[in-house]
Amino acid sequence: MDILYSSSDSYAFLTGISMLSLLENNKKCQEIHIYIMDNAISKDNKEKLKQIAADYSRDLLFIPMPDMKNLTGQDIDTRRWNISTFGRLYMASLLPETVHKVLNIDCDTIILDSLEQLWDTDLTGKVFGGMLECINDRYRHNVGMKSGEKYLNGGVVFLNCEEVRRNYYERRFTDYIRKYGSSLAYLDQDVLNGVVEAAKKLQLPLRYNVLSIYFYATYKQVLKIRGSDNFYSAAEYETAKAKPGLVHFTTCFLDGVRPWIEGNKHPYLDEFLEYKAMSPWANMSIQKDNRKPIIKLRSKLIKMTPRVILCPLASILHSVIIPNQNRRRMEKMRKQQL
Repeated sequence: MDILYSSSDSYAFLTGISMLSLLENNKKCQEIHIYIMDNAISKDNKEKLKQIAADYSRDLLFIPMPDMKNLTGQDIDTRRWNISTFGRLYMASLLPETVHKVLNIDCDTIILDSLEQLWDTDLTGKVFGGMLECINDRYRHNVGMKSGEKYLNGGVVFLNCEEVRRNYYERRFTDYIRKYGSSLAYLDQDVLNGVVEAAKKLQLPLRYNVLSIYFYATYKQVLKIRGSDNFYSAAEYETAKAKPGLVHFTTCFLDGVRPWIEGNKHPYLDEFLEYKAMSPWANMSIQKDNRKPIIKLRSKLIKMTPRVILCPLASILHSVIIPNQNRRRMEKMRKQQL
């Protein structure tokens, strides 16, 4: 298996914890080659990441992060995300040509099962595979997609490097970023979904990218909040929650903080802490909750609000207000490029 993480120095410890969980649960895999896209990771953290790979007798190679300003001619405002997320779009050209396909995994994850069945997925004729994002058509239309088309989450991306190289997709990715730049709501996720044709995307099993919100809300509540009618079945949703292969600790308004910050109540917090304890960052303290008091109060009120009231309100925000704001931002950016 060829696995890629993209990390800045501040997220290097999360990359290490995820990598350790991957290697611990895939010991039977004959070969695992790990690549880390390096966005100014410190020497000390690099040594710790190398130590993890060495402990499992696996290969580890650091890949320089591409210069996005040089590529696009822009200083891109990535807001709450790190610029390194864009770098993952250029995996095919940055990785050795011997890498025919690569599984990109977000660093805020833990792997709880073998990924070999996922790795064996046939990507012939596809550019990338991923898990469906529970999202409504306003988001799809914003990035140039048609109603109901598959919009895939960027947290776990299975990229067919050969297809990307053969059909020059990276040029199209760059052109798309030049056009929309700082207005993109979900950065590389929007680029992949906006550029790659529907027929060249592959839907993968949900259990390999189980987001935080799925543990805090029922199937019907998630559909209501996201305003979506194009998602996995209720049975697939429940199966993924019951036996996840990969848990993705995404931000979630129903929780407020994530497992490396004090006060988190995620159902897989203990597993995260277990892998942290096995890692070179075992003695690193859990971070203080440094959110502003008004943000903490908002989080507390959200948790106290009955779901029968909360879900419709959240739906208006997530499926109407936010995508409409995104659309106006993208239209403004597009006009500036003319």
